[in-house]
Amino acid sequence: DSKESLIGQIVKNLPIRNISTLDEFCRENLPDMAILCIPKESAFEISEQLVKLGVKGFWNFSHYDLKLKHPDVKVENVHFGDSLLRLSYRLSND
Repeated sequence: DSKESLIGQIVKNLPIRNISTLDEFCRENLPDMAILCIPKESAFEISEQLVKLGVKGFWNFSHYDLKLKHPDVKVENVHFGDSLLRLSYRLSND
């Protein structure tokens, strides 16, 4: 996160870290996938940074359709609004 007031807090036994430590974290942990729950303005830049650090898959909740020009990188853009509409339709029409 970039919000200083959150840095160091623990959520589900995981510490919230400063975004400035992302490179170090990736070098130490070698993640294959990232879940993006970030402002849409940051999504492309951070995903490109993560690709350079070896991330090969993104589960994207950033309200931005992420399209990367890396053929070996997979992206799943998630739209809660669309999903809710589909569920509502199915409940009304099944």
